[in-house]
Amino acid sequence: MNTMLSEVFSETEFEAIRSYYRDPDVRARINEFCGGKVFSCEYMIGFGEQLRRRGYRKLLILAEQAELPELMENGLDIFRSVWDKKATLAVWDVEYFNLDTWSDLYRHQLDYFEMMEPTYTAIENVLRQYAIPHINDCTSSGYHFISEIPFSSPVHKRLEGIGHLEKSLREKYALVPGGDNKRKRPVPDRDGKAYSGIGRLIEFLCHRVIRQARGESPLEITISDAATGRSPRGREGMSLDITQYGDPLYMRDIRTSFSTHQKHKVHVKKVGLENGRALPVQATVPRNELSFFELFEIRKDLERAAEYAAQNRTAIPDAGEGWERVLEDYLASPLYSFHREFDAVEQEPPSRWPETYWKLNLDSLPPCAAKALRNAKQELIIPTNLQNICRIFFALGWHPKHIAGLIRSYYKRDLGWYTDWTKYDPQTRANFWARVYCGLLIDGLDSLKDFNCASQAEKGICPHPGCGYDLDRLRDAVYRRL
Repeated sequence: MNTMLSEVFSETEFEAIRSYYRDPDVRARINEFCGGKVFSCEYMIGFGEQLRRRGYRKLLILAEQAELPELMENGLDIFRSVWDKKATLAVWDVEYFNLDTWSDLYRHQLDYFEMMEPTYTAIENVLRQYAIPHINDCTSSGYHFISEIPFSSPVHKRLEGIGHLEKSLREKYALVPGGDNKRKRPVPDRDGKAYSGIGRLIEFLCHRVIRQARGESPLEITISDAATGRSPRGREGMSLDITQYGDPLYMRDIRTSFSTHQKHKVHVKKVGLENGRALPVQATVPRNELSFFELFEIRKDLERAAEYAAQNRTAIPDAGEGWERVLEDYLASPLYSFHREFDAVEQEPPSRWPETYWKLNLDSLPPCAAKALRNAKQELIIPTNLQNICRIFFALGWHPKHIAGLIRSYYKRDLGWYTDWTKYDPQTRANFWARVYCGLLIDGLDSLKDFNCASQAEKGICPHPGCGYDLDRLRDAVYRRL
């Protein structure tokens, strides 16, 4: 047993989790979130320290409905697949991020949630404007807003109609590889297209939230954790994290309502030993109409969380009518026009990469961009670098789809990637990054105020201060294209 982790996570705490999960109301709420008496989610996942103690190399384990009691008895956090047998889930993950440390977030949670409040309020206002019923679960770093559109809803066909599947992704969806418990059956076109479609609608709402909350939020609001500079607290921000929609449907999962949350007990190096020892395991519960102060009194006390479970229902609500209203506004938006045009452009085929994307003279680029391409395995997966690549190549006149093609061509190189590209899809991932960050430019939401050499240094992506490359000139070029 790892000594440090045994000091952080006591047997008393493990028993408290087991006792919490034995509560019938807690079990009922988790069952509801997973689809009811017969779960509609494709799979479940357990995560936690107990797996390390049992000799697992990875701290997560895939499971089916019948194995849920065992996950609970082992004191694990509980997740369900986003892939569902009856509906398309709309999952909006919003959280504080800090690229330098998690320590203060866990030490002073109420202070950080107060900084998140303007973004939370803006999201609730937007969802209320569209009359979208939802669950608003609180985690230790932010919130999950969850609703669904049943396959039987007339809205679902329209949702499928705005989705887009790359040929490579469609091929993965048709594949059922042996030994992959996340893909026990092919992903139907209906499921894949609607998942893509709901991702685009949430991207559209991200733009709304940025517009509404930007002047009120003390944190810079970004899509994913792209750093905009450095504050006294580090490289931080508020992430509207829609990155799951750059991945195949079968790969993504979400923590259930009334699951425990023990990340700070597992990732001790990130939060600090003192925090790991001092902070109790908390519960992931819906905020409903509570203040975040009231909410945290419940989250940090598993007995109170169990009592709270008796007062709530967690069946994911049918929000088809509300999402149809979002869809109507999206279809009339500049973002939709950009998405359609983006989808229509063809990238260079792999046979032409040596004479197109790979023929690029990296020495002609700003060093911050060249470094990310030269060290693609480490750096071309980092949102801050990807946003920088999109900005620079957009300024150089590249079409966003070819920016995606460049990124994809590097993902396809044999660089010993930590990402398993047989499960994920390089083209879908690259298209996602270019579409999202160029979409912010085209919709006028990327102010480019951090697109300068001083900010590049603050963000930690400038390899050669004083290199002589003038990013102001590129910023002006972006403005000319818009």
